[in-house]
Amino acid sequence: MELRQLKYFKAACELQNFSEAARLLHISQSTLSQQIKQLEEELDVLLFDRIGKRVIPTEAGMAFLPYAHKAIQDAESGKQIIRDLKGIETGTLHIGATYSLSPLLISALSTFTRAYPKIKLDITFATSEELMKQLEDNQLDFVLSFKPHGMYDDFDTEPLFTSRLRFVVHQSHPLSGLSSITLKRLSETPLILPEKGFATRKKIERLCKEYHLTLDIGIEINDVHTIIHALKDGQWATILTQAAIRDEANIVQIPILCPDRLTSEACLFWPQGSYRKKSAIAFAAHLQQATG
Repeated sequence: MELRQLKYFKAACELQNFSEAARLLHISQSTLSQQIKQLEEELDVLLFDRIGKRVIPTEAGMAFLPYAHKAIQDAESGKQIIRDLKGIETGTLHIGATYSLSPLLISALSTFTRAYPKIKLDITFATSEELMKQLEDNQLDFVLSFKPHGMYDDFDTEPLFTSRLRFVVHQSHPLSGLSSITLKRLSETPLILPEKGFATRKKIERLCKEYHLTLDIGIEINDVHTIIHALKDGQWATILTQAAIRDEANIVQIPILCPDRLTSEACLFWPQGSYRKKSAIAFAAHLQQATG
């Protein structure tokens, strides 16, 4: 059994199509099919049902998949341990971050790149859900995100700080002079919100469910910076964490009157049981410093 066979098997399981898996792996379809067949012969079991152009993992294939995934992960961790033992301060660090935490990320980038100029950074911005899926698939070294209630218990988490949700408007908005806003008035105000899948949006949805609140959502956007920019005409309002609007000029944040403190916890998420690169640990330290 070879590592490449496990990689081919995993890709075929995920895509359920040999030609697409071969294209992703930059090999020919015949090579992939041959390697899968050899793996099936070694295991003496069919791993896929061939249905037209689709391939569906059999019961045996689904049972074998987590072990193949772990073997691939362990091999990658082993290679990284050797790199770190050699003291190499080069390579690529793959970081995932939600849009609302970009100010913190940018602060850490400044100090980290001066300390480790030879390390390449590959940064992906997406929703929490999208990033966690990539982290689970070992496409990222860690994720910087707010932690939604009751989610992501399968990852190791490293708390960074807490940030409260605020009603946010431009200073030209009619409600910018409020010292606080009630839930009733909040429900009557036209809002632009982050789209579903964002940790902040999940917190807002939980608030609405708990207090039977219906919001006037006119626009949903998958980019926090665009939401903040859209507030500048004074027509719209939003609900964001204080961290997302840090250092934003002419933006007013107003407390929401609610029994719930409406706090969100910003965390680093790591794959459970995987080796952590020295560069990833160093970057985490710079993030911790930036929160101070």
